[in-house]
Order: sequence, then structure tokens, then C-alpha cells
Amino acid sequence: MTTRILHEKCISTNVRLSEMRQEAVHGFLDLLWNVTPTLTKLLVKKMFFTPSRYKITPVEKQYLESGESFQLAVHDKTVQCWKWGSGPSILLAHGWNGRGIQLHNFIEPLMQRGYSVIGYDAPGHGVSQGKTSSYFEFTDTIRTLLTSSNGHKIQGVIAHSLGGSATVNSIAKENQPLEAVLVAPALKLAEVLKCFFDHVGVPAHLYHRLIQEYENQFGYDMQRDNPANLFKEINSKILIVHDKHDPTIPYTDSKEVSNEFQNISLHTTEGLGHKRILTDESVVDTIVDHFGKNGGEK
Repeated sequence: MTTRILHEKCISTNVRLSEMRQEAVHGFLDLLWNVTPTLTKLLVKKMFFTPSRYKITPVEKQYLESGESFQLAVHDKTVQCWKWGSGPSILLAHGWNGRGIQLHNFIEPLMQRGYSVIGYDAPGHGVSQGKTSSYFEFTDTIRTLLTSSNGHKIQGVIAHSLGGSATVNSIAKENQPLEAVLVAPALKLAEVLKCFFDHVGVPAHLYHRLIQEYENQFGYDMQRDNPANLFKEINSKILIVHDKHDPTIPYTDSKEVSNEFQNISLHTTEGLGHKRILTDESVVDTIVDHFGKNGGEK
């Protein structure tokens, strides 16, 4: 993955590199590939598939300490999870470089509605095992939580960014009647990732080779399992919340999908960006209202 996902036309002032820099990266990786393909792949994985460390706040630390801790195995990695409250669970799925506790603003309001809340750190994130991660591992973490026999009845998901991508993939694969709220989701993930690697100068043959290895390792296909291609397989009620001027994930992708499918609705915000949208009080209220009271009317 990458720490930033670019707009459709790959125009982002925060990550723009000069043509000279792009050519230098491209030339260096091509040369290295001809000498040692294995080392080249390891280098690119370390550069672009290694999450940054998320620094928790004092409030987030308190929530982690108060939660019921449990673990689950996702492939060869142990994933750390927490649970707050009792009743049917709402799962909090974070994005790239995030942690489950990043969505802590939803915990108390959901508990007041009669739900329990489950958060987790995806592989390679927070205190879960692993140094690298991927869209496919994000997906398998959510699928494991949905199907595990640990007594956690998950009724819905609130997912941010890449967590939204993985949630769509998980719902489609497990064919569960699971309601979801996707906050600034990366829906055309294959396109924006390819655009990013082209933009920074990673040779196309190297990018495709890496993706193919991940596909073979985890049993997915990047094009077939591109989130935007999966909505036709989903009947669940989905709410997308996206800021109109999100600098990281294109708002237009969410609008396009919501216009195409009747079971998908779109709540548009302005001025909240990609991350602050998770802490806005009106957004939190809108999302919690989507689930209604446990056993009550919505």
C-alpha cells in the first residue's frame, strides 16, 4: 500500500515528484531488477507496503486499557482486537497507517444504543504482528472476524478509507446481510494504486509482479476484487460518508457508486478532509443513527 492514495489524474501537491526524480527512481529500480529481482521486490515492499507508526492520544490509550482484549490469527500473523460493551457488535475497521482506536468517537454513542463495539489493529499496524500489510490482509482480517466462532455477533461495520475497501470485499465474499458505513472509502483501488506507482517511478512490470505475488499468496485478484466491481454482488444497505474536497480519496468515486446502486446512499460533507471526518460530531451522529437502536426502530 501507500501512505497516500491519489486522485484519478494523479495530481496531488503533497506527493508530486519532479520528472527527474521519477526517471531516477524508474532507472534505479529497473537496473536493480536486472541484477537482483528478489532484493528489488523486497525494497519496494519495504518502501510502499510498510505502514507508518500511528501515535495514539491519551484518550485513545484510555479506551484501549478499558476494552476487553482478545487476539485472532490471520494467516501467519496475530491480530490484536478489543471489545467494549455488550450486545450485537459493530466493527470498527481502520484505514492504511491507522488503528482501530482511531474511530473511538463511535464507541460510547454505539454502546448507548445497545451495541458492543469491536476494534482491531490490522496486520502490520499498531500492536498486531507484521511489518508489511496489504488490501488482501485487511480483507482477510475482517472476514476472519465475521466468521470466527468467538461469540462476537457482528451486525454492522464502520470502515474508513482502505478499511472501507476491505469491508466491501469481505461482505461480497461472505455474502452476509451486514449493514455498513464506509467513510471516505477507496472504491477504485486498483486504478489509484497503479496511478500512484506510475507517478513515483516504479516500473509497471515490477508493480504487476508484486501485485501478482500478493494475489497468489492470498487468493485474490486485484481487478476482480476491486471494490467498485463488487457492489453488484451486495444487497446490504450501505451508507457512504465522504467529504466533497477529500484530498486523499476521490469523492467522485463515491458519488458515482451511490448513483448506480439503490441500496447505497451518500452523505456529503465539506471542509472535513480525509481524517477529521472521523471526529466531527454531526458525522458521528449521522453514522450512529444509520444503525438505530439495538432491537429498535431506525
